[in-house]
Amino acid sequence: MTFERLWRVCLCAGAILAAAPCAAQDAGIPADQHPWGRFPVGSWKSVRVTTHTLDAGGNVAGATTTEIRTTVVAADRASYSLRVQSSVEIAGKVFQAQPQVVKHGYYGQPAGASVAVERRGQQELVIDGRTVSSDVHLVSFQSDEGKRTSTIHYSSQVAPHQLRRETTTDGGAETERSRTLVETVALEMPHQVLGQWKPAAHLKTTRTSPQGTKVTIEVHCDDVPGGVVSHVATESDPVGRVVRRSALELIDYGIGGHAPAADPAARRRLFQRHRMRRM
Repeated sequence: MTFERLWRVCLCAGAILAAAPCAAQDAGIPADQHPWGRFPVGSWKSVRVTTHTLDAGGNVAGATTTEIRTTVVAADRASYSLRVQSSVEIAGKVFQAQPQVVKHGYYGQPAGASVAVERRGQQELVIDGRTVSSDVHLVSFQSDEGKRTSTIHYSSQVAPHQLRRETTTDGGAETERSRTLVETVALEMPHQVLGQWKPAAHLKTTRTSPQGTKVTIEVHCDDVPGGVVSHVATESDPVGRVVRRSALELIDYGIGGHAPAADPAARRRLFQRHRMRRM
């Protein structure tokens, strides 16, 4: 992969992070249980993604560091908009991308796209030995990649609320078909977020396509806009050889346009005020 192509891939990371398909209010799932929709306009987070590309022998052939700042700039009952600013460092050179504004419905669908929602009753999930009741929704819409169909297991009581999601994308051609499975594997695990211990869920995402397989382990914290505070990922080619590894770390975040808190206690007070306003 050339540096120019790798740069374009890395600069797309902000939009990918922002566009995780999540459930919407028209299925009885409130926006305040969406990892972005639950925060007021002006909320933001910054993350750093380090990516290593491997050669045929498994050695590191290239490395990039991408920093992404994502800010909620608009939201209503049907959709939300995020401003994504990113830069990537490749071979010691830093490239700035033009800021982008991406708009999505709460299922991850393109803004204005129609969504078909069918309820499939209830089903119990067992997560790390704990049984959780979930409502099953079948959701489909047309995206730029093709028709996307998801089976979502939702709980109004247990974060991260969408406890399991299986999605197929059919772009027509065999090379454009993919399957993504998101599974919650642990709940309310202690995780240190910028020096504070917070409860977090661990999710495993497996995406398979004719181009290969990508497996990501994510940590989600409800206190942080966008939810994801860290992840590790491996990407394999069709024969199973690992070709890429990446890790994401949270740099900082703010709620409702406030500057980052100078100390953990101040950050806690800021978040508590935000939670009280929403009640």
